[in-house]
Amino acid sequence: MKLALGTFICAAGLAGAVQAGPVEPPHNIAVESSTPQSSQAATQAATAEMKGDAQAAIKFADAGIAADAADPWPYYNKAEALASLGQTDAAVASFILAEQRFNPADRWGKSVAIFGRAHALAQAKRCQEARAAFVDYATLLSDDPNAANLARRYADDCDAAARATAQP
Repeated sequence: MKLALGTFICAAGLAGAVQAGPVEPPHNIAVESSTPQSSQAATQAATAEMKGDAQAAIKFADAGIAADAADPWPYYNKAEALASLGQTDAAVASFILAEQRFNPADRWGKSVAIFGRAHALAQAKRCQEARAAFVDYATLLSDDPNAANLARRYADDCDAAARATAQP
């Protein structure tokens, strides 16, 4: 599930770097806490979300959280589903919970959660909050100028879109 989710995230345009190379999913997929039950539920949640069934994704994510509250992926998957339903505050809270549960050495995992938070806020046209989250993303990946530039561009895009919709 974690590698499939990583492919999904990479397709969404994440970029970054770890010290000397790009941020990428951990090769040891057991880097984060998980049980077979939480991992299976997280996979089911991600699959449901990719199929557009946000309600099922939330149900599976909640089962994953119940199975292992330390596993970040069910929180991440729940956040994605909540964002797709327009429940931005709940999505942001779940992205933060996911970020907090990623291993401190797992910059890729943390970056995915931070970017998800920023994107959810931008989609809701909450550009000031989105900009702060994009700054968090750029700060985490400060050694990668491409990641920082991407974050700045997305923050600027949010501001421009919000201005365009505010004009009559």
